[in-house]
Amino acid sequence: MHAVEKRLREIRQAISNLREAAAMDGDAQRAGVAQSLGELFGQVSTREELREAAAQAMRHYQGGMGSFQDAGTPAMGDAVDGLRRALAKARSRLPAG
Repeated sequence: MHAVEKRLREIRQAISNLREAAAMDGDAQRAGVAQSLGELFGQVSTREELREAAAQAMRHYQGGMGSFQDAGTPAMGDAVDGLRRALAKARSRLPAG
């Protein structure tokens, strides 16, 4: 479970960074996305749940309302990039343990 916990910490930190950037930018839409992602990952505890939640979260990158394709400020860009990296790691095959 150590690998799952590590990935969850990374994702939760990235969500927190997104929430902070949204507050700084006054971006209610991304604040809502951060809230939704926090809820999505709030109950994750297994490797399978983590991969499923990460796949669901990555759908925000495909465009549309709340997508991450148009981060307009450096703070938001950093937050979005950090979240993307954390989610991509979680979707990859996790080592045992």
